[in-house]
Amino acid sequence: MEEYIKPITQMETETGQSPKPKDVEVEQGMMEFPEAMINIIRGKKVHKLEWEDKDYYGFLNGEFLSIHKPDGKNYKWIVNKGDLEGDDYIVV
Repeated sequence: MEEYIKPITQMETETGQSPKPKDVEVEQGMMEFPEAMINIIRGKKVHKLEWEDKDYYGFLNGEFLSIHKPDGKNYKWIVNKGDLEGDDYIVV
């Protein structure tokens, strides 16, 4: 019986912070999730056009990815599949 288990590499066993994204230019206008996250890391606020109100935006709040809502409060942004696949993010 063949085993389909991939061996663990040294990189997979190391601990620490996730690698930082490469310093890339992000064009203004609509972008996909990875580019949106680069902008958030750089201190920008990002809105998804799918969200009904411009008072919804994502940003970095200390060390946490947060979402601001129209009620004026900030919440931890629990990223879902729709967020990851989104290509309608803009900087606000």
